[in-house]
Amino acid sequence: MQREAVETLLKYSYATADIAMRLGKTKIGLELSKNFKNILVSYPNKSIKKSWEDDSEKFGISLDNIIFTTHRSIGKHELKSYDCVIIDEIDQISENQWTDIILDLPNKMYGLTGTPPNKGQKATNLYSYCPVVYSKKLEETTGITNKDYDIWVHKVRPSLQRDILLKSGKLWSEAAQIEFYDKTYLKTKSFNLMIKLIQSISRSKTKIQYVKKLAEKMKRGLIFVETIEQCKELGYPAYHTKEKDSEKNLEDFKSGKIDKLVTINQLKAGITFDDLYEVIILHAYSSNNRAQQRIGRALNLIEGDKKKAKIHVICLEDTRDEKWVKAGLEDFDTTKIHYFYGKN
Repeated sequence: MQREAVETLLKYSYATADIAMRLGKTKIGLELSKNFKNILVSYPNKSIKKSWEDDSEKFGISLDNIIFTTHRSIGKHELKSYDCVIIDEIDQISENQWTDIILDLPNKMYGLTGTPPNKGQKATNLYSYCPVVYSKKLEETTGITNKDYDIWVHKVRPSLQRDILLKSGKLWSEAAQIEFYDKTYLKTKSFNLMIKLIQSISRSKTKIQYVKKLAEKMKRGLIFVETIEQCKELGYPAYHTKEKDSEKNLEDFKSGKIDKLVTINQLKAGITFDDLYEVIILHAYSSNNRAQQRIGRALNLIEGDKKKAKIHVICLEDTRDEKWVKAGLEDFDTTKIHYFYGKN
């Protein structure tokens, strides 16, 4: 697969490979680099750069012909001065960074990703300037490099209790708030109202209370929430930008010193867990990319292991959340997605 991906990319001057996790995306980048004398490699964070350095040593592929830069600094380089530019995690290139690239389009440019954007300006830029020409999806790797899995969508009813204070001094319920923002958004198409709708669903007290009960039954697992307040409410060791012990908590979780870790982001690319079989996702956006990144944390396959990963997704019944969950899971095998009506 790696050889096939490299051979396919080299047929084009501008091309992206969409490679499922754990198929050796960095190795593909290193094999590409053998074909050029002067290369710029752009990466989003330190863990990605380290994976290039580690794989360089592991496979005996020199980095002498490579200059590294962060996505944030890509605009500081004269891109045309390089024989080739390789952008690792090209899905994380921002619209402003795309502008810098387009204004100084390289001689050759190759993108690597496991989750290409599928909507918005970032998707338009990718498919206009560095289109996906080779793809190997997660479902094609199940049982080969990724664990088999079951996804359980827990449907819960939004609360009818009037405990949300309005500016007028009146009280409304979680269900009423969500319904109001949804109906008003449909009439106005206001971006601000969509944000309020997302917040009212993702910060749902019903959801976090359900996650709390579910997490108590889980022996070992990773929990994705949306806010620092939700992390605090759950009370487990946390991994996020405001947590001073984030890296220690992550290492303790990986080593087995702690059995539960709560996070409000997708964790850095390149982080894997060998003995993780259960994940709870409080809120699934309509992005199948985000869902795949979160679910994929539990899918790292150990040779000979036949145990399935168990993924829990919390969904507010009879709200727009149902559409978001369906969209977020559209890349996964529908026979492995099960619906469970949970008790609040």
